[in-house]
Amino acid sequence: MGNILIAVSGSISAYKIADVVSELVKAGHQVQCLLTKSATEFVSPLVLETLSGRKARFEQFGPDVSGTEHIDFARWADLMVFAPASANMLARLALGLADDLPSTVALATEAPILIAPAMNTVMWDKPIVQQHLRSLMERGARVVAPASGLLACGEVGMGKLAPVASIVAAIEAAVVPPVLDLQDARILMTAGPTTTAIDAVRYITNHSTGRMGAAMAEEALRRGAVVDYVLGVDKGVVRPVPPRGSEHRLHLVEVRTAEEMAAAALEKLPQATGVVATAAVMDYSVASPSASKLKRATDAIALDLVPSTDVLGSLKQAANGQWFLGFAAETDNVEEHGAGKLKAKGLDYLFANQVSKLGAPGPTGFAVGTNAGILLSAKGDRHELALGAKPEIARQIWDLIA
Repeated sequence: MGNILIAVSGSISAYKIADVVSELVKAGHQVQCLLTKSATEFVSPLVLETLSGRKARFEQFGPDVSGTEHIDFARWADLMVFAPASANMLARLALGLADDLPSTVALATEAPILIAPAMNTVMWDKPIVQQHLRSLMERGARVVAPASGLLACGEVGMGKLAPVASIVAAIEAAVVPPVLDLQDARILMTAGPTTTAIDAVRYITNHSTGRMGAAMAEEALRRGAVVDYVLGVDKGVVRPVPPRGSEHRLHLVEVRTAEEMAAAALEKLPQATGVVATAAVMDYSVASPSASKLKRATDAIALDLVPSTDVLGSLKQAANGQWFLGFAAETDNVEEHGAGKLKAKGLDYLFANQVSKLGAPGPTGFAVGTNAGILLSAKGDRHELALGAKPEIARQIWDLIA
């Protein structure tokens, strides 16, 4: 059972949180309610503290408020829930403001954040509100999406607080200890970009930051696996942060080229029970890079590019009973191209996702914190994963294959 902070902001749907609190307490959770001043106009603190058994808090200052109360709440929580989360609260959380008790605690806590937005459809559809929500998701916040229906103003549209049962289920999923379904597994992972030198100072690479690979590794560690992590490094690359207590189960090897990645991964392959290939490997390398710096010229020059080492293909060819999960970043015909790679490489699973075309930023793919895509299997299974933070996508993928 968990320690759950529920932060209530000003919304007509605030009264529904009484049912959320009641269900959580019945399930054995400890619940502490925090309210904004405007929330007290919509739901009585007395109702929430009666149901939770703890005094509902909304004051930052006063004779009964200690100077470190926000820190105490922040450290107590296993999960902090914002329900309902108004547009104003989303903005304050996204910007890191701390001008009331809930937002101050949010800035101080290291507990996971779960957000259940609620507002009028016009407000929900505003680009700035969606930008704030994406920013929070990129930083790891989970979101219980609002429902579509009849709103308090009489209009019909998206923005209604998610059903109580959905919010309770999301809370319980977030605080349940991870299932150690990978405890006996040793996972070989490739991640990040590879590079190919042009000369002594210049090189070619791609936009990968390794963020999806890091999320996959962290979730595998959380589930008990040993992870051999071969990471292509470049400026801005993201390294996994092992969950507390799992540091000794992460073995990180840093490389730069496709050839180095293949060699390091092949060395680790015999000990692996499975392979997760998230790396964005350069398909071509410069045939004869210059040992010294090429001087600037006014005429065009041509680079002789040759196929680089096929890292995943090399691993599959040398495999001895390991299962394989590949990743395919596509700009067009995502599922079709993903299915083709699944078959051509002889993989057990493949996650195909959309990346943006040149000059067209998007919410999935390289250098962003969110992702979405389709998990395909050699048996013909197909699972669509909706847009979410990359750690959440990683959790869903492991749920499906672990």
